[in-house]
Amino acid sequence: MRGALLVDAGGILFNNVTEESGFLAELAARYGADAGRLHREIDLRDAAYETNARSVFDVLADALAAAGAPGPPVLDREHVTALYMAGVRAYRPVFDALARIRADHPGLVLGLANNEAEAWDRAKDRAFGHFQYFDVLASSWKLGAVKPSHTYLERLVDACGCRAAEAVFVDDTPEVVAAAAEFGLSVVHVRDPASFATAVPAALHTLGRTSGGAGTGGG
Repeated sequence: MRGALLVDAGGILFNNVTEESGFLAELAARYGADAGRLHREIDLRDAAYETNARSVFDVLADALAAAGAPGPPVLDREHVTALYMAGVRAYRPVFDALARIRADHPGLVLGLANNEAEAWDRAKDRAFGHFQYFDVLASSWKLGAVKPSHTYLERLVDACGCRAAEAVFVDDTPEVVAAAAEFGLSVVHVRDPASFATAVPAALHTLGRTSGGAGTGGG
């Protein structure tokens, strides 16, 4: 099969660290900020580091100051990275499923399609090696745009050398899945990583049947 499989990371390959770990609470405690306010302040600023407009560490320092940290706080980058990574859980069955999909679908382009800071993406790759499962790294920090924007989706399919009709897009966030479907992508909404191994091959089978194995083309 030719075409593309476009896969989110948080909630699929890994847990969503800021929502599902103690990272922000521990960061707030270390730097004397309010944890609840810190989460809100990061939500206001996360696009800056997800698009690589600013370093995640600079954004975190600003958010900590806005959340009450005496400052401006000077972050120990190694410690903050270790704190972040302590909250990461990798869903290995999804990695295994990706390896099987690659073997079963020669010619399929696998694209990593996540909103992430470069520092966090690279730290997780050093620990878990997720980059090797993909042909195209189309993380937000690489494309300079974030999901679910039309700009991101356009750059995503262009980076993967396919049309929207030739791709399956996998994500755990309802708003992102809805935007991808409206854009013309076949979508899989993964509510639980355990469903990936069956839901995604089924979607690829359906796409291959309906497209007649259409080849890749320009975005």
